[in-house]
Amino acid sequence: MNLKQILNSRLLSNTFNLFVLYGISSIVPILLVPYLLNTIGVEKYGLVNFALIFSFYFQIVNEFGFDLSNVRHIVKNRENISELGKIVSSILQCKFILIVCSSIVYSLVIFFVDTLRSESTLYTLAFIRLIGIVITPYWFFRSMEDVKYITRISVPVKLLCILPIFFIVNSTDDYELVMLCYALETFVSGILALFIMKKRYGIRFQLVKTENIIYYFKDSIPFFSSTFLMRVYKNMNALILGFFVGDFAVGLYTAAEKLHNAYSSFVSPLLSQIFYPYFTRINNINRTTKITILLCVLNTIILACGYFLSPYLIHLFIKTEAASIISNFNLFLFLLVISVPADMLGFPFLGILGKINSVNNTTIYSAFAYMLAIAVLILTKQISIENVILALIFANIICLSSRIYLISKTLNNDNKQIQQ
Repeated sequence: MNLKQILNSRLLSNTFNLFVLYGISSIVPILLVPYLLNTIGVEKYGLVNFALIFSFYFQIVNEFGFDLSNVRHIVKNRENISELGKIVSSILQCKFILIVCSSIVYSLVIFFVDTLRSESTLYTLAFIRLIGIVITPYWFFRSMEDVKYITRISVPVKLLCILPIFFIVNSTDDYELVMLCYALETFVSGILALFIMKKRYGIRFQLVKTENIIYYFKDSIPFFSSTFLMRVYKNMNALILGFFVGDFAVGLYTAAEKLHNAYSSFVSPLLSQIFYPYFTRINNINRTTKITILLCVLNTIILACGYFLSPYLIHLFIKTEAASIISNFNLFLFLLVISVPADMLGFPFLGILGKINSVNNTTIYSAFAYMLAIAVLILTKQISIENVILALIFANIICLSSRIYLISKTLNNDNKQIQQ
């Protein structure tokens, strides 16, 4: 493949659009952090983020692994418009059933929990935001390898819906307007994406038979079960802090976490969507090992630089509770020193060794380690921002250690077989 073919390839286009998308998605929240801390205050900022995390658990259920399970069906039928319409309609109707059931449970929880009922408008807006996420068919564009449409929809809508926050949110009482903008972003994106999918690919929405809905539910169960536990525990800290410490602590925690997420949002797609396919293609353990070690060392150097620069950079943008946010951010940097190598040794490394179940098992081990640590903190009444981050670090150490052990064991067994 020559340079011109590479530059015009769909892979390069998808990679470029992916980084534009994740770049904008990371930069906008970082810009919002100092502004919202100064306008609505740490406590209301924490309340907004607590509502987002609360609705996130309903999001996990409503996605139900469809974003992963649909890939092989759509790829296999990408030239069959009629079958694509049936697949898309089946998945959307499955999600409709889940969103109706979720709305009932969500409403009951809000009604019976006093602290949530007092902020019913905020939580209603958070649920509208959830509906937008659920109906958005970005999974379809990824499966069709047309990531550019995700970027073309997401970036302009995000800018149009989120940037007004800087103009309409001016005081503590305006915190609900923040959630309104978030809800508009996902809902408008969802409607626009459905329209473009219909026009671009000629997708016809239709009512499908009950057996089709049952089939796609059953088909997604393995994908849902393998990702549910990981997504739950990796996003539980803010929820724990909200219930046991309060919205102010959630505000401090999420302000530091946004900076952590900005870095990991670049690294995660790099590992899963670039290096995993590359390692699979070259099928060379020695080269894979060298690249993995190099990336882990580079990650540590970058994070070390972040540790020394963070007191100066964060103080430039964040004036409210900057010392506490810097302290928490430094713990997140140490978490990344552990979590990025753990991710590298997951699907990029164990994946090419054919140990897919081992990746899922090590995720389960780390999830239980986290749950155990949190249970101990609750029983000993030691819940704090620092301690819940340390619980995440502990869980990721378990994950990293178990993956190193499994890789070492697998490679040793392979060497013994070669020698025999």
